Amino acid sequence: MALSKLRQLPRISYFEPEDPSFDEYIYCSGCRDYVYDVCPQHGPLLILPDTKVPEKTNYPPYVPRAALTIPKAFLHIARSYIPGAGLGVFSSGTLPNGVRFGPYRGVVKKNSDSSYCWQIFDKNNKPSHVVDGGDGHRSNWMRFINCSRNRNEQNLIAFQYKGQIYYRTIKIIPRNTELLVYYGSEAAHGLGIDLRFYNCQPQITEPTITTTEIIKENKLDKDNKPKIGINGKCKDKISGTNTKTNFACDQRVPTPNTSEKVKEFKSAIAVRNNPKKFVSSTQSKFTCHRDLYLSNLFQNQCQVL
Repeated sequence: MALSKLRQLPRISYFEPEDPSFDEYIYCSGCRDYVYDVCPQHGPLLILPDTKVPEKTNYPPYVPRAALTIPKAFLHIARSYIPGAGLGVFSSGTLPNGVRFGPYRGVVKKNSDSSYCWQIFDKNNKPSHVVDGGDGHRSNWMRFINCSRNRNEQNLIAFQYKGQIYYRTIKIIPRNTELLVYYGSEAAHGLGIDLRFYNCQPQITEPTITTTEIIKENKLDKDNKPKIGINGKCKDKISGTNTKTNFACDQRVPTPNTSEKVKEFKSAIAVRNNPKKFVSSTQSKFTCHRDLYLSNLFQNQCQVL
């Protein structure tokens, strides 16, 4: 019998698709559970992208390129409120809960001792590599975010998503509030933060380690600004752990004003991403003052270091 007369049978594929890896899930504060990619009930996070920086800028060499990537309409860099922490990132307006920043930029390395590193895990939850943001000209603005000293002042959480590190807001952040994220138990210990008191209310603060001691211990230079934490002690001692599911989640109940703030924030992002609407004569004057402020800020920082 000729092969052409044989009945053509459809090919059957026995290939089974792999289950999604853990870093393809995102924690939804509304559902209080992990969802795949996007929550079907509460929608995606509000993404706030970095500012694109041209190859050549008019800034002096001591202004790191990372500082220019900050979303200028919503955030700004200023001196941190934390003693000895150097510079920090502040909100220029009210930020709603559920805003995503990132990814965290830096040099990919196998390992590093820099205080600007984030560990990346593979699909088997094993350490793969680190992203080192120590070089201010090869990273982004997220390197300037300081570590929270207690749970009460923490307003960001870090999470791994599709092989990269992102930050997201876990509460409504008022204007001119410093953005603070928890770096994990190992980093917190290096900054002098006692995890036994991290979840306590900062009623009575008592320094347990001096800035000079931390600088000497970590051998920080002018390229790595010291991110110093000071312990807050209270009666109840709660031990802290460093797991992906143990980050603080916002427990607030949405108010009628919350949705309005989210709408305003979304429209502000749309205007910012439209150059024709965003650029005006007033904005140009503001940009000149802001650029001068940024140059003076880093010039003073270099003199201090």
